[in-house]
This record gives sequence, C-alpha cells and structure tokens, in this order.
Amino acid sequence: MFGIILFISGQEIIFAVLIALLLFGSKEIPKLARTFGKGMKEFRKATEDIKREFEESTPEVMEDFKEIKKNLSKDVNEIKQNLTKDANEISRNIKKDANEIKQNLNKDASEISKNLKKDANEISKNLAKDADKAKKV
Repeated sequence: MFGIILFISGQEIIFAVLIALLLFGSKEIPKLARTFGKGMKEFRKATEDIKREFEESTPEVMEDFKEIKKNLSKDVNEIKQNLTKDANEISRNIKKDANEIKQNLNKDASEISKNLKKDANEISKNLAKDADKAKKV
C-alpha cells in the first residue's frame, strides 16, 4: 500500500533500500531512519500548529468580517437616506419653482390679454372716429 501511495512499486522500494544500505552502511541506516522520523515528527508538529492557529484565528477573522459588513451596511444606509433626502428636497424645490413660473406666466398672460383688449378697444374707437371723419368729408 505504501508503494501505491507514492506511485512506487515494491521492486523500486527494495532497490532504494539496497542503494541506501550500500551508500550509508548497515550501522548508519538506523540513525538515518531516526533522523528521518524526527524530521517527520517536527513536520507534523509544525503542520498541526499551523492548522490549530488557523482554526483559532478563523473566528476572529469571521468576527472582523461581520463587523466590516455591519459598518458597510450602516454606511450604505446612511448614504441611501441622504440621497433620498436630497432627492426629495430637489423635487420640492423644482415643484416650487415650477409653480412660481406657472403663476408668473398666468399673471403675464392675463396682463397681456388685458393690454390687448385695451389696445383693441382703443383701435376700435380710433377706427370709429376715422370712419365718422370720413363720412363728414
């Protein structure tokens, strides 16, 4: 099974052990194995420490994210309220200005109409006078 995990066949493992035996000798192999075991133990310990630290810091990070999300939501709601308030104020000002313009236009139209009637009456009187003068001549 060990050979399957590393994708190494049994023959290759035996060959590697023989090479190690030839290179280091039978007395050095147990020392190398102990050193390798200690290295693996340290590696596992470091891996566990990293894993534990990550798991311990995850709730803190999540709490930070929740706080950031809360602050962002608060800021977004404030901006939304301010924009709505500003839009409503602008709308009221536009309606007020439109009503003032309408009143001024109605007043001006009434005054123009009054002046036109006055001018029409004056023209009518002048025409009547001119017609009377023309009859007398």
